[in-house]
Amino acid sequence: MAIEFPPSFWENCWTHRRGVAGDLRCAILAAGLGRRMDPLTARHLPKPLFPLGGKVPMAEVWVRRLVESGITDISMNLCVLAETIRRHFRDGSKFAARIGYVNEDEPTGTLGGACKQALGHTARRVLANEPMPSFEPFRGSTLIVPSGDIVTNFGSEMLEEMYQLHRERGSAFTLIVVPVPWERRKDYGTVVFSHPEERGGMLSRFGRIAEFREKDPHSPSNLNNASIYMIEMDLIRALDPLRTAADPNLAEPFYDFGKHAFAALLGQLPYVSLPKGYELWGLQYDGRWFDVGQKRDYLRVNEYLLDGDLDITLPYEKLPWGYLGTNVTIDLSRVTIRPPVLIGNHCILEPGVELGPYAVIGDGWILEDGVTVRHSVLWERYSFFGDDGREISAGDRQLVDRHEVRRGVTIEESIVVGGAIRHDVREQTVDVGEDGRLGLLPIDYVPDGPRA
Repeated sequence: MAIEFPPSFWENCWTHRRGVAGDLRCAILAAGLGRRMDPLTARHLPKPLFPLGGKVPMAEVWVRRLVESGITDISMNLCVLAETIRRHFRDGSKFAARIGYVNEDEPTGTLGGACKQALGHTARRVLANEPMPSFEPFRGSTLIVPSGDIVTNFGSEMLEEMYQLHRERGSAFTLIVVPVPWERRKDYGTVVFSHPEERGGMLSRFGRIAEFREKDPHSPSNLNNASIYMIEMDLIRALDPLRTAADPNLAEPFYDFGKHAFAALLGQLPYVSLPKGYELWGLQYDGRWFDVGQKRDYLRVNEYLLDGDLDITLPYEKLPWGYLGTNVTIDLSRVTIRPPVLIGNHCILEPGVELGPYAVIGDGWILEDGVTVRHSVLWERYSFFGDDGREISAGDRQLVDRHEVRRGVTIEESIVVGGAIRHDVREQTVDVGEDGRLGLLPIDYVPDGPRA
């Protein structure tokens, strides 16, 4: 059985109006290790599946906006807990898309992920035992490449405007850039325009890129690489033979857009020479944009969502004070709510509970009398993955992961995976182990090792 939309559905999509639907594929980069999010990414979910507003995975927002544009040819590269992403999106039919996957036992960088999704089984193999895609190379002209952990209001109309400028100017590679605080230049890759065109609106400037500075605290620009790209297949085919393993210790590494490909396009990478002059352009976006790189970023994104500043539809009833799921046991006259808050499905809130501001209570939680939750996200119950990769399903976890916050406990500025919470939790990440014991780490904890 297939989902059959009336012709008017596709006629309203800009790619069909322009007659270019078959020219575009989207390759979502979803194979990062996400180690700055440990233990969440080690035991429960890869970062692209982190729930927004208690329910909607970050990468799903991209899929929905692409289908709104009429772009249904979508792929993702996968590494950490890959099967959870496959299980959520399957073949894409639920979303009216066709979704294919590229498995990566080890990440091959942003360039490697894009090349393999574009070129399929013809892409270069850079590791001896590297699994390669089985599908055919994309026959269209243009690849859209967003990062699966970017949350933004950059939607269908802006994709259309980006595509029009990209094609009109003959750009081989167009990237979205966003302004960041000047004191954060050291944390981002920034671009310097060459005589940009002032356009107004959310997409305010467009022009050739003269320089790319990788995490330079003295950069003359605060325009950050937003990890939303539009790339011509001709350029992808030129870059792929030059790729190396994603190893920064190589003498001449070439695996990352920001670190290597941009420099090569600008003629600033001595050991790489491209076969012709490909133009690199930038388009400034002045709307909401978040790189969910660390745990506090994740908390802040959920706060913006509750405030209505992110264009993401949640599967809950919208009320003046926030969102309410189904089958919730609550006497609203006997709890205190400081908006905005979200209460998911199948929750039980006893009298005396205080929520908010900015409390996201995922599905299935029991909050006892006197519990206070603010500026925090409590996840619904997900599967657990042991050290050996063995998965314990959410259903089988119910006895050890009670999803209860006991009487009088306060949770503040924290992410809570589950468990039976008996003591106050402030500025922490709360994991629940295979045996039900809690693991608590500071919210700012970052493990040693690569952060890819």
